[in-house]
Amino acid sequence: MPFHRPALGLSLAALALAGTLAGAAQAATTDRSPAPTAAPTAAPTAAPTAAPTAAPTAQAAPATTAPAGAAETAPAAKVTGFRSARFGMTGDEVAKAITKDFKIEGKDIRRETNATERTTSLIVKVDDLQTGAGPAVVAYILGHSTQKLFQVNILWGGAVNPKVDPNALVGAANALRNYFVAQGYRQEGMLLNAPVGDGSQVVVFRGTDSQGRMSLLTLAVPPKPSDDTPALPPSLQLSYIEKPNEPDVFKIEKGF
Repeated sequence: MPFHRPALGLSLAALALAGTLAGAAQAATTDRSPAPTAAPTAAPTAAPTAAPTAAPTAQAAPATTAPAGAAETAPAAKVTGFRSARFGMTGDEVAKAITKDFKIEGKDIRRETNATERTTSLIVKVDDLQTGAGPAVVAYILGHSTQKLFQVNILWGGAVNPKVDPNALVGAANALRNYFVAQGYRQEGMLLNAPVGDGSQVVVFRGTDSQGRMSLLTLAVPPKPSDDTPALPPSLQLSYIEKPNEPDVFKIEKGF
């Protein structure tokens, strides 16, 4: 599946990249069997302690079982954006949606342009988006050609909250995964607790609706440096993506 694959990262600048973690989801499919047909019922058997040195899924129970019929009985998932912000909205419409959802407006909505992808992001900080996960930063990304919303990235921990409690972040990841599993996403292509590369990143959940729109939840636990440099804080990112295979970003045409 030809996902858009910009560089991965934990910085706020990376948050404004379209499909920042889509590459991670694609990488996970290269060394995993077909997605499980059910979700795990158990949380990890142990959560990481402060300054973890390995991905939490190394300590987690495998994704093997789920309540019988959970996915089949749920109404089909529809990934239309985030809260009141809908894919296809203009920047002004997204700003109004942000104000409606979080009572944030004016100078507290930061606009940034990505020089590589030539997209524009509306970025806000939300203190209590997910209970126990700490503050989050939400980036609403407007496309290069349309200047309309096509992706939303939400980041906890990392650069947003360097003192994040890793246990709380893993708990939030588990809670969100369990929520998404019950929302009627297509079983085909679903990923649960799939390690990526060296295991420092984990696709906690990836699912698509009937139109191919995607929800992607990724947990990153940077490895501890070999020297005395402190380990980077873990981070959790949730993305809602309108067209995972066709992001509205600037591309140099073939034959340049």
